[in-house]
This record gives sequence, C-alpha cells and structure tokens, in this order.
Amino acid sequence: MRITGIMQNTSTVRTLNRHQYEMDKIQNQLATGQKIQTPKDDPAAATNQMFFRTRVNELGQFDRNINDGMARLNIMDGELGRITDIMQRIRVLTVQASNGVYQGDNGFELKNAIASEIDQHLRALIDIGNGKDATGLPLFGGFTVERAPFEPIVSNIKGLKGLELENQIIGVEYRGDIGKRLLEVERSQYIDVNLPGNQALWGTNFTVTGSVDNSGYIATSDQAFRIDGVEMRVQAGDTIDDIIDKINHAGIDVKASKIGQDYISLHSTSPHQIWLEDVEGGTVLKDIGLVSADRSRPPNNYADTARVAGLSLFDTIIKLRNDLMAGDQLEISGRDLGNLDEALDNVLRHRAQIGARQNRLEEHTKRVAWDKNYMTELLANNEGIDPAETIMNLKWLESVHGYALNVGARIIKPTLMDFLR
Repeated sequence: MRITGIMQNTSTVRTLNRHQYEMDKIQNQLATGQKIQTPKDDPAAATNQMFFRTRVNELGQFDRNINDGMARLNIMDGELGRITDIMQRIRVLTVQASNGVYQGDNGFELKNAIASEIDQHLRALIDIGNGKDATGLPLFGGFTVERAPFEPIVSNIKGLKGLELENQIIGVEYRGDIGKRLLEVERSQYIDVNLPGNQALWGTNFTVTGSVDNSGYIATSDQAFRIDGVEMRVQAGDTIDDIIDKINHAGIDVKASKIGQDYISLHSTSPHQIWLEDVEGGTVLKDIGLVSADRSRPPNNYADTARVAGLSLFDTIIKLRNDLMAGDQLEISGRDLGNLDEALDNVLRHRAQIGARQNRLEEHTKRVAWDKNYMTELLANNEGIDPAETIMNLKWLESVHGYALNVGARIIKPTLMDFLR
C-alpha cells in the first residue's frame, strides 16, 4: 500500500483533533464533577442517572409528606390530650356531685358551682373541636374548610329554683364530613392524617331506626349507598333482608337488624355518628326510611320519622350540666357518669390510633432516610467522577498530545505555499 504525504498529514490532524476532543471532555468533567454531559456520552449510564435522580426527588417529596403528616398528628395528639384532661376533671366533679351528702341548700350551691365550671369546660371543648393545624385546616372537620366543624346551639334554659339562664349551649351539631386526608409516604402507600369529629369526639353508641314498614320492599333497579364512607351495591330485586345482610358483612362498625314490622335499625358497635348517604342517584336509604327526602346530604340528614339515639361528647356534658342544674341525683350518679366514662374511653381509643399512626410515620421516616442516602450514593457513583483518575487521564492525554505534536511537526513538511505566506 502506497502511503502519501497527504495521507500522513490527514491522519496526524485527525489524531490531534481526537486528542483535543478527549481533553475538552475531561476538562468539562473536572469542571462540573459529572462524567455524563449528554446522553450520547453513555446511554446506559444516562438512563440510570435519570432513574436515580427521579427516585431521589421522589423520596424528598415523601420525606416532606411525612414531616407534614407528623406535624398534624402531633397537634391532634396534643389536642386529644387536652380533651382527656378536661374530661377527667369533669369526671372528678361528677363523682363529687353524685355524693348523697350534698343535699339541701348547701347541695344546691355546690351543684350550681359545679354546673358553672362544667359549662366553661364545655365551651373549651368546643374551641378545641374547632381547632386548626399549622396550615389553617380544621383538625376534626374532615375535608370541610369553609366553616367550623362544630356549631353550638344557644338558648335560654331553666336552672334550679326556677332561675332562667341566658345564652346557654343546649346542643352542638357536627358540620364537617368524614373525608380522609391521605398522605403518600411511599409508592402506593398512604396514611390517613384526618380524624373526623363525629368519631373522635363522640360519647355513646349511635342508633337510627326507621319507621317505614319494609316487609314488601324490593329494589327496583341497581343502586348504591354508603354507610360511614363504605359503598354497598344493591341489585334490582334485593329485599330488606338482602340489604341488612350487605350492611352486616361490609366490615364496618355498624350493624343492621329488623324490629317490629320490619323496621330497619342501624346501631354502631363503637361510639360515632353513623354517616348515611345515597349515591349515584339511588334512593335505597330514603325508601327504607333512614334518610330524609329533603336533606339527602349528611350530616344530620336522617328522616324526620326516624328515631335517632346517641350522644356526642358535647351532648354528654350538656346533659350532665342540665342534670346538675335540675338536681337530679340519680341521673348524675348513674347514667351521666356512665356516659362520661364511655366518652372518655372513646377519646383514649382514638388517641391510641393517632399514636399508632405516629409510630408508623416514624418508621417510614427511617426507611425514607436510608433509601435516600442509598440512592444518593448510587447517583454519585453513576454520574460523579473520580478526581484522581480523571486528572491522571488528563495528564496522560496531555502527554500523548504533546508527543503527537512533535511527531506531526516532523511529518508535515513545509510546502511552497508556506514560503509564499
């Protein structure tokens, strides 16, 4: 093969250009600390780099979600602790007032004083129930943000010896909902950081009994309804027995039964206000006499003819206060004290749930921190350079490039044009 001078010149120039390109590439790596500038540098490593970086950003978001959820749960735990302290103080006062020694005028003065203190505790509990977290969202209102979860009803009442007391709270209605605020703490893993007030701040078991004879009830079409947020499907031709069976096997804290002339009755197995709603245009709950035709949206949408029984935490305290003012010793020492214990147990049960969620979030915090450190290390190994090795490669290229320049100076001979210039 014949080697010409032009071929030597071209080969030398190509080699010098390649050296310059490689040196420029290594200099950029040293300047940025990254060995991949564009995907074409290493397609496989670039793919891993994008995956690792996406995962690190994802874990960062999970970590922020966990911190937000933990802050909300900590506030809720503190508020439930305050409620527990107030309830225990009310119980101490109730035990004191139930003592049969306190009768006559002295007993009247004592019960009146206790009723006044309990009334102040009631107002404090309402303020706690309407409390908000650091972002301004209600703690015990579900998804409801446009109004306070608990609305007191104020009126005048009769006290001992016919005294009329003005601006007294005679009831408290829940205006929130049962929405769950789910925070994603890992892919497809969620934790609920909501605690609806009609569950945590409830006193006794709840019962709703319709007054419609359902002996001949047959569903005319496929429909759906929800109880406590759990959807149940009704097929055309289902009877009242089928509906009761669906409710009892839905895995919720509500059981259904028939009483009297096939009247349907729902009763909770844990203290909370039963949440009823027809969905998808269905009318099942209306037809069987549980939900009002005029007020289809919960809460407090029970049929006017239905019998509703059950006390919230506030109703329990209101009844106790009224019994103290009426001097009803039997109610104070019997039913009122029992209702207080049941309400206190319910608060403690929900506080335990909050504690369990806090423990779960703490474990997720450790897991996310470990995963984030591991992914960051993988990302650094994938896209980061080894400074010592990179500098050594640059020095080697500089040496080779210097040798190539010396060789090129001998190979590329001056031509007549060089002299003419």
